[in-house]
Amino acid sequence: MTETINILLVEDCQEDADILTRFLRKASLPYTLKRVWDELSYLSTLQHEKVDLVISDNSLPQFSGIEACRIVKKLFNHIPFIMLTGTVMEHTLTEYQNEGMDDYLFKDNLLRLPSAIDHVVSKKKIELLHAQLDQAHKDIKDSINYAKRIQGAIFPAPAKLEELFPQSFLLFRPKDVVSGDFYFLKKEKNITYIVAADCTGHGVPGAFLSIIGISKIDTLLHHHSDPAEILRRLNIRIKNTLSNSSHRDHHEGMDIAICAFDNDTNTLRYAGANRPLWILKQNAEEILEIKATKKGIGQQRKLSVDKEFTTQTIQLEKGDSFYLFTDGYADQFGGPNGKKLTSKKFKNLLVTIADQKTTEQGLYLSALHDEWRGDAEQIDDILVIGIKI
Repeated sequence: MTETINILLVEDCQEDADILTRFLRKASLPYTLKRVWDELSYLSTLQHEKVDLVISDNSLPQFSGIEACRIVKKLFNHIPFIMLTGTVMEHTLTEYQNEGMDDYLFKDNLLRLPSAIDHVVSKKKIELLHAQLDQAHKDIKDSINYAKRIQGAIFPAPAKLEELFPQSFLLFRPKDVVSGDFYFLKKEKNITYIVAADCTGHGVPGAFLSIIGISKIDTLLHHHSDPAEILRRLNIRIKNTLSNSSHRDHHEGMDIAICAFDNDTNTLRYAGANRPLWILKQNAEEILEIKATKKGIGQQRKLSVDKEFTTQTIQLEKGDSFYLFTDGYADQFGGPNGKKLTSKKFKNLLVTIADQKTTEQGLYLSALHDEWRGDAEQIDDILVIGIKI
C-alpha cells in the first residue's frame, strides 16, 4: 500500500489513541490521523475533510461506536469502518456486521491493525469501482433504451404495412436493443413505396445510420419517384454525410431495396443496392429473383464498383407475392451442423408456406428462426417483408 490513508479516529481516550498511533508507525503505514470523540466533530470531519477510513472505539461518552458506524454507512458508504473494542459479546458483533461494519479489532490484538486496514481499504476500492461500473452500465443501457424509443418513433408502425397491404407480414428482429436494419413505407397518390435496408453493422452505429437513411429517403420521395434515381441521390447524400467524419470506416454505408408499387395497375418498379427482390407468382414452384446492382450506398468506390442503379419493372397479378429482406435471416447459423440457413433454403421455405395466410407466414418464419438458431447467438438484425397482391 503506497497511497497515504487519511484516518479518522473516533476515540475519547488519549492513551488508547497513542497506542494505536505507535502500531501504525511500526507498520510504516503512510497515513494522516485526525482524532475526534463527539458526534458533532465526527460529522463535521466526514462532511468537510477527505476521509479514507474510520476507526472507532466501541464505547464513547456521548455516543457509541455502533452509532458512528450507522452514520458513516448512511451518509458515506464508500468509507470503510473498523471497530475497536475491549471485549464484546457475539450477538453484539452480529449486530455490528448487520450495520455494515467492515472489520473489528480487539485492543489487545493491534498487531492485526495494518493488515485489517489494508484489507478494508482495498475492499472498498473494489466495491467503489464495481459501483462505478454498474452505474456506467446503467447509464449506457438507459441511453440505448432511449435511442430505441427514438428509432421506434421514426420507423413506421408495423400496422402501417397491413393498412397499405392487407395481405402482408413484417418480421423485424433486431440483434441488439436498436437496429441497423430499417424499413420504410410511404404512399404518394396511387404509388406505395416499400424500403428494406441493412446498414453497416448493428446496434448503436447501425441505428444512427438507419435514422439518417430514413430521413434522407423521406426527403427524396417528395421530389423523385423513380427507385433508381432515389438510390443514386441517396448514395450521394450518404457519402457527403459520412465524408464529414475524420474517422470514417471505408465500409460504412447500407444495402437497400426500394419498390414502388402502383395500386391501380399492380405494376412494381424496383431498384436495389446489393439487396434483391424475390417474386413468387401464384401457384409457382420457384422464386423469381430480380438481382440488385452490385454496389452499396455510401461506400467508397474502391469497395463498391462504380455501376449505375437501374429500375426494373415487373407486372404482378392478383395472388402474386413479393419479398424484400436483409441478409440476417439466411445468414443465421444453426441447425444440426451449426451452418448458415442459406438463401436457397430461405427461398424453399417461402414456396412451402405460400398457401398460408400472410400473417401465419410471418409467425412461421419467426418460429423456424428460433428452432434453427437453437442456443446459438443471433448474429445479425433480421428484416423480412412479405406482400401478397
